[in-house]
Amino acid sequence: MRLSRLALVALMIASPLQVALAADWQLVLSDRNRRVEIDRGSILTSDRGTKVSWGRVVLANNEVAAAGYATIKALNRYDCQNRTFSTIKRVYLDADENLVREETVEDQTPLRVTPNSVDERMWREVCGPPSVADLQKVADEVQKLADTMQPKLEAAAPAAPRVPAPAPAKTEPPSKPAAAQPARPAPIETGPAAAQAVRAAEPPKSADGAPAKDAAENGGKKLALPPLPNIRPAKPDPETVEREAPKPGPAEPARKAEKAPPPARTSPARRSEPPRAVVRETPRPQPPAPVALARPQVKAPAAPAAQAAVDPVEALLRAKRDNPFDPGWRYEGELGPDAWGRLRPDWRLCSEGTRQSPIDLRDGVAVDLAPVKFHYRSTGFRIRDTGNTLQIDVGEGMGVEIRSTRYELERFTLHRPSQERVGGMAYDMAAYLEHRSADGRTAIVSILLQAGGAPNALLQTLWNNLPLDRGREFVPDAVIDLRGFVPDNPAHFLYLGSLPVPPCTEDVTWVVMKTPVPMADDQLAVFGRLYPRNTRPIQPANGRLVLESR
Repeated sequence: MRLSRLALVALMIASPLQVALAADWQLVLSDRNRRVEIDRGSILTSDRGTKVSWGRVVLANNEVAAAGYATIKALNRYDCQNRTFSTIKRVYLDADENLVREETVEDQTPLRVTPNSVDERMWREVCGPPSVADLQKVADEVQKLADTMQPKLEAAAPAAPRVPAPAPAKTEPPSKPAAAQPARPAPIETGPAAAQAVRAAEPPKSADGAPAKDAAENGGKKLALPPLPNIRPAKPDPETVEREAPKPGPAEPARKAEKAPPPARTSPARRSEPPRAVVRETPRPQPPAPVALARPQVKAPAAPAAQAAVDPVEALLRAKRDNPFDPGWRYEGELGPDAWGRLRPDWRLCSEGTRQSPIDLRDGVAVDLAPVKFHYRSTGFRIRDTGNTLQIDVGEGMGVEIRSTRYELERFTLHRPSQERVGGMAYDMAAYLEHRSADGRTAIVSILLQAGGAPNALLQTLWNNLPLDRGREFVPDAVIDLRGFVPDNPAHFLYLGSLPVPPCTEDVTWVVMKTPVPMADDQLAVFGRLYPRNTRPIQPANGRLVLESR
């Protein structure tokens, strides 16, 4: 019996100390800030092609104080067929392996494994092919079994020829049944065609021994047609019909002769042709002919359907008339990221650009980056449901200073999970604050969000004022304070990228704050009901320089 729910429950109720003591942790990847490991001893097969296992992230010493824990263990379920995974439980431990907190993830929506990410590395470790050591272990077991069975096989070897010794083939020749021997090959050639040919060659007999008239007029239905509906196509094969059709009775040539006068007047040598005429005529009243005529009617509605499938532009125009905020693209489906560059000529950079975002932030150059200066305050806001995400427009007079350049804050959007990866890892959510300078340049500040903490006041204000439908917006009386939304730790990554949405304009300055902001699990679940996943896949770095605070 396959281990499924019982095994999963056992893994979930196991204490963190038990997990730590019994674990067989093996390194998957590491960088200067963290070490990602997997417990190979915990990999268990669940149901329907899925597996569960424990993994953990061990933070470097310089990251422990900011995060509030030293190790985070996660129980994940991996779908080995569909390349997805979901987190079931998280356990947070301090540097002495003492429990800080543990949580069961309410939203277990499967997330697709992103190529070249730590998620893919973990997925391969769990679902990948067996290692050389695993194969050697199986080979040793097989060899052991072979060594155990060898004496039994040798003992049974002399007795083996006794089974075919009394072969019946040698006892049959003395009886010499001359008439019976030729009949023996017949069962060897019994196939569907041969059986039908035998039945076709023996027309049904009436009580006086004459061929049955009903069977002849119906084309031998009682003998040849019962198996044919499953093997005959809509257009019958003439050779098959001639081979399978039963010989007509005495009344059949006379009746068909009226329909075919020329063969009736020919010489006796050609009077064998009426059966052929009958065979060629018999398909006409049979069901295949109407099916062939009905084919154009079946194919006719296919053309409008195909035309509608390849005309998404008109559908988007209609949707945009209903929703003026519809951007005309999606995060999945035919209008997903792979198609952005083909939807409009001015979106070509989405597929042809060389500095696209998001990217996996790893192997950065550690330097003393000047802190970003935030000039935020309390502000009123307008919240929009664009169909792809929540967009929050804010008041004027707020901005940031990045390398002595002032950028004015215009709006911010929310995404689940975070679009960029940090050392191959994605966070639960991210907020992207979009700014613009006086000369038209764009800067985006990414604030990472991590579930499992206290409720976030700014997010809760947004949730309290959600629009009631897609394409709607709402301007509440409430205010939000962005000063409390920015992490206290100024450490960040800095690189040049692009807008993460069409038209994918490049030369955008990206600031990714290194310290995540806490949020509550139920707040993550609220956004997950609206947008289970609204992120662009990781883009090639193409040798770009990534600076990070040390």
